Amino acid sequence: MRSLFLRIFLWFWLAMAVMAGVLVVTSPFFTRSRPGLEDWHRDAENWARSSVDRAADHIEKVGVDGMPRGRGRGRGAGPGGGPPMPARVFVVDETGRELRGAEAPQEVLDVADRALSEGEEISERSGMLYLVARPVVDPGGRALAVVAAHHSPPRLVHLLDPKALAWRLGVLFLVVGGLSFWLARYLSSPVAPLRSATRRLSGGDLSARVEGRVTGRRDEIGELARDFDAMAERIESLVGSQHRLLRDVSHELRSPLARLAVALELARSRAGDAAAGALNRIELEAARLDALIARLLLLERIELGSDGRESVDVEIGPLLEGVVSDARFEAAAGNREVRLDGAGAGIVYGRPELLWSAFDNIVRNAVHYTPAGTAVEVGCRAVEDGIEVTVHDHGPGVPDDEIERIFEPFFRVEEARERSTGGVGLGLAIATGAVRAHGGTISAENHPEGGFVVTVKLPPK
Repeated sequence: MRSLFLRIFLWFWLAMAVMAGVLVVTSPFFTRSRPGLEDWHRDAENWARSSVDRAADHIEKVGVDGMPRGRGRGRGAGPGGGPPMPARVFVVDETGRELRGAEAPQEVLDVADRALSEGEEISERSGMLYLVARPVVDPGGRALAVVAAHHSPPRLVHLLDPKALAWRLGVLFLVVGGLSFWLARYLSSPVAPLRSATRRLSGGDLSARVEGRVTGRRDEIGELARDFDAMAERIESLVGSQHRLLRDVSHELRSPLARLAVALELARSRAGDAAAGALNRIELEAARLDALIARLLLLERIELGSDGRESVDVEIGPLLEGVVSDARFEAAAGNREVRLDGAGAGIVYGRPELLWSAFDNIVRNAVHYTPAGTAVEVGCRAVEDGIEVTVHDHGPGVPDDEIERIFEPFFRVEEARERSTGGVGLGLAIATGAVRAHGGTISAENHPEGGFVVTVKLPPK
């Protein structure tokens, strides 16, 4: 059975069929003895008989004249201690005529005729109608039949037997509960592996797969799991190809750059002063290209986790002091400052070079954007779930819809596309990779009072 829809439909149908079967099987036991219903029968008969007793006593002493018309009342209390149930009293003679002028139903005339013929009291029930008929003789010697007709539907409390109902409901509860539990487990069990694989893939683990029993299912969930594994495999292949291409191109560019540097020195030695400016410009651009390649290779190593460095205890305070100290030289050239607050925050377990690179890129990025005459404020403090480092500049900020993208490689905000301020868009990407490699998180937001804040949280040692 390959259709999950069909399975759900059939299992619910089966559950309903089992419930109906249990009701049918247990119904004889349920109806075999119902004390409440028996009490209702007995009380209704007693009420009818008490009405006959009073009417017969009155006729034997006084006659039919003087009897109250309409409904009489029984002497006992009604079910559950309620008011007495009403009973209609008829007086029928031997000709079948009702002497009080009431319209007697055929059932009443028939039971009256039988009581007169047999000369004894007759009691019978037809559905919810109780009839009690008794022959009497009035003071004039006429043979009459007094009939009490009592029509009373049972109440709900009479139809239910709590003892029988309790075990019956218990059986239904267990049977339906068992089927529902099995169905719920069957439907929800494959969700956990799918969810786990999805989280791992979204967290950057491109090797995440569902596999196992879920992919072996022959229904829509199994197809979904197999499609997910195929998608993850394709994504891993594409990303791997991209990384290999980037790495290979970066390595291949190193050789031409090295030869360019040698040729540049030869050209400088042979050229005159007139070519010095052009050669210096070539040297500067070549250095920039070499730095870009180095950063690309660093980003590649971080993402692949293959930087080859071992993790050690790292004191965040002294590391930030070194980063801030280096950044101050660059900031001073543009009439800016870099301030550090909270240098003794704590220790994390990680790779010092990667952490240095992360904070260095974040701080230098802030220095580029903060206006002259302002300061970049670097804060460090211990929090409940580790260490928190904030870098706050007083620049123009970033549009809200682009904040998440600034951590992507080569992304630059539209206003910062000039090379002098925007760089090439690798600094925050490198910082993001380094922070995540240490199990931390990085986020950014526009400060309510102006400027931009980048927050890094690292887990404690």
